[in-house]
Amino acid sequence: MRVRGGRPGFTKFGQESLYQFFETGSLVRLWDAELLRDSGWPTLGMRPRKGIASHHKIMMNAAVSLTTQSVSSAVVDYPARDMTITVGAGMSLGELQKILHQENQQLPVDVADNSITIGQMVADDISGPRQFGYGTLRDYVIGIEAVDGTGRVFHAGGRVVKNVAGYDLCRLLVGSRGKLGTITQLTFKLKPLPVQQGLLVAGFRSLRDLESALERLNLTATTPVIMDVISRFAAARLIATAFPKLVQTDKFSDTAAILVLGFEGPAVSCQWQCGILKDELQGTAVWTDASGISNAAGHLDVFGVYCQTAQAASLATADVPWMAKISTLPSRVVSAINVMQEAGCEVFGRAGSGTLIVRPAANALQDGRVTDESQAFQHLQSLVEDGIGSIEVLKSSIARSTMSGPAVQSITNKLQELLGSKTTH
Repeated sequence: MRVRGGRPGFTKFGQESLYQFFETGSLVRLWDAELLRDSGWPTLGMRPRKGIASHHKIMMNAAVSLTTQSVSSAVVDYPARDMTITVGAGMSLGELQKILHQENQQLPVDVADNSITIGQMVADDISGPRQFGYGTLRDYVIGIEAVDGTGRVFHAGGRVVKNVAGYDLCRLLVGSRGKLGTITQLTFKLKPLPVQQGLLVAGFRSLRDLESALERLNLTATTPVIMDVISRFAAARLIATAFPKLVQTDKFSDTAAILVLGFEGPAVSCQWQCGILKDELQGTAVWTDASGISNAAGHLDVFGVYCQTAQAASLATADVPWMAKISTLPSRVVSAINVMQEAGCEVFGRAGSGTLIVRPAANALQDGRVTDESQAFQHLQSLVEDGIGSIEVLKSSIARSTMSGPAVQSITNKLQELLGSKTTH
């Protein structure tokens, strides 16, 4: 890690030494509420540019206002042949993808809204359905510039893919949600833009059939980039937008779960993969639909619509009373769906990586299912006690932020001992 400069352009406020950083405008030095409270000063706040450090806004009741409005949104360096790009954290993902598409390249990340800045995207570690084939955002950030809590600008990584020197601070900052610093610049490695994209949707009468299909797909000859599972309650919400004609059929009437498989590549490869997957699902899937094949790479087709819809459904918006994220082994995905579906919840997510979103089902009350928040979290707690993994509470009025099982808690305690901390969560 390299630290640049001392404290250029700082202004000192009183005995508590609160600083305001003005190197490229008004860039906040203090964004942590606990740090502000400990300082003894009246609560300060910051007005973040849209998408930057939005998780750490603080209510204003003082005369000082700090902002990240001046964070750059420009392209710093784009050696297209090296398939890397360096940009300011204020650039939107949509703008970045437009630039990359001109060179037939892409950053394989799925978001609900392309207006999100890449700074927020990296701080939140957003990936999406395609992470099964492409990996997560951590795999694509190779260089980073940020400002720490003392206003110092520091760098990690570099602008070349084969940069292996030093501690990989980039991975630490991805997903840190602004707690470790305000990200100002990022370098990504890129992927070629696919010629064609396709979706294959399969329905199953029982969760046992779904589990058999997932076990069979472990040995598939294909290379899907999406392997999503959707419970019965969540099917209409996620499938209706991308496959409106499919929803109009009676296929959902006896469907317990849906599997969404996505693939990319040359047209011949996509057609071949679709045919192979259909054959591999025979005997377990009650129906399959391959109407999601697209010839227009880079456009908002069925493939893109599904990815956007899936990401939008993962957001804890105002109309969602509660929401949680389950992280478990892929082999435990079906059992988690079974428990939460019996509790009247929508369950959907990444079958290949074991990441599932749980939220109340819109039509659960009509079926006489349980949607009460306290009872739903009792079911979630039972999953944790059974050793299914960990659960992150995305939105709730009654539950704590994280619930971890014995195995996860044991690893956490060992890590805390190594770091010299005895605190438990």
